[in-house]
Amino acid sequence: MFYNREAELKTLENEYRQESSSFTVIYGRRRVGKTALIQEFIKNKPAIFFYATEANILIQLENLKSQILTLINKPYLKDISLQSIEQLFALIEEYDFQKKLVFVIDEYQNLAKLDKSTSSRLQAIWDIPLKSKNIHLILCGSVVSMMHSEVLDYSAPLYGRRTSSIHLKQLQFRYIKNFIPNLTLEDQMRVFASFGTIAKYLETYDGKKSFDENIKDNILNKNSFLYSEGYFLLKQELNDLTNYFSILESISKGETKIGNIASKLQVPVTHLTRYLAKLIDLDILTKETPITEPNPLKSKNGRYKFKDNFLAFWFFYVYKNYNFLEINQTDVVLQEIEQNFNDRFVSFAFEDYIKEDILHNPQKYLDFVPLKVGRWWNNKEEIDIVAFDDNNIAFIECKWQNSPTSKKVEAELIKKSLSLIGDKIPSYKVITKEDYLGKSNV
Repeated sequence: MFYNREAELKTLENEYRQESSSFTVIYGRRRVGKTALIQEFIKNKPAIFFYATEANILIQLENLKSQILTLINKPYLKDISLQSIEQLFALIEEYDFQKKLVFVIDEYQNLAKLDKSTSSRLQAIWDIPLKSKNIHLILCGSVVSMMHSEVLDYSAPLYGRRTSSIHLKQLQFRYIKNFIPNLTLEDQMRVFASFGTIAKYLETYDGKKSFDENIKDNILNKNSFLYSEGYFLLKQELNDLTNYFSILESISKGETKIGNIASKLQVPVTHLTRYLAKLIDLDILTKETPITEPNPLKSKNGRYKFKDNFLAFWFFYVYKNYNFLEINQTDVVLQEIEQNFNDRFVSFAFEDYIKEDILHNPQKYLDFVPLKVGRWWNNKEEIDIVAFDDNNIAFIECKWQNSPTSKKVEAELIKKSLSLIGDKIPSYKVITKEDYLGKSNV
């Protein structure tokens, strides 16, 4: 399935239309939809698609040769032997380039692993023969750390060559229904809080089964690919898995402040800094600060949270319960999900959804278009969502309950907001599960 990604497709099409050569880097975590984006882009274009693996490079080049020969229509070259990346590009140069050629190397990090000189050699090829050709080179990779070290970072061999880069991220909530059309609104929120919005994860969901059956069959089943997804995703990127897994499990259990994580793991705060920074770089965690902070980068009031709801769910219910799941005692874990899933995951996913929806459709909630939207807290209190522009400020509480005492919640919200209003015009809203399900207007 292919949904959304209009902005990314537009970037690629703009690059393709350039009269000069183009060099695009596409990167992002596994399963996010990078290959699907590329396949959509190269439809009806002359293209060579090289899916790199960790197999012998000579075998891979030989397998690619027939695709190139078909495109350049020079059958007399069929006996040529490709022994190196230089010879590969020499054969590609036989193309007439009347129409721009797209050459894709997908999972580029696998080539770089096979031969550490690959990026330096590709740099030399790009700088001399290729850069002057009517070609659009696309390097795509799912090991974010390697894409940085080989292509994106200042010290990378290919740094400065790209003409565009696309960091492909997970989809937004509103696209869940495209993958699973018959879901109820309530189950859409539950899917958001568990499967997240990575395209490949959503494709595993069977709309003919109940939510609980899908959790059991697709995440808790030790033979399903999502059962081990958290482990394989991090193993690709990280070496010291023990420390990283301990940190992530602590965050999944609600320890979001660095001091609390350190205390839980019985290590100094300074020991965690580089691990947390790495997890942010890899798009696994994000560091939140109160939305009103004037200088978020220097704030000491940060909290760490998962960027992906699936990984948070996986660490809390799968990784922690391997002892049960490995011996097929899934009912024990399903009982735990029944007991605390709504409070621990769905309620926070609901907040994330409302924030996303405000950014996408502000007039549904506000009488102004906000400049900033996010959470706020201090040492004693917190507000789910604060949205403001130069003149207005809105305070919103999100309650995943059918009938909370909204008047009481609003009164508490007004009290918590007093120090934040300043000279802005305030407004207040309590958004409930009932509102989301459409039983009353938001």
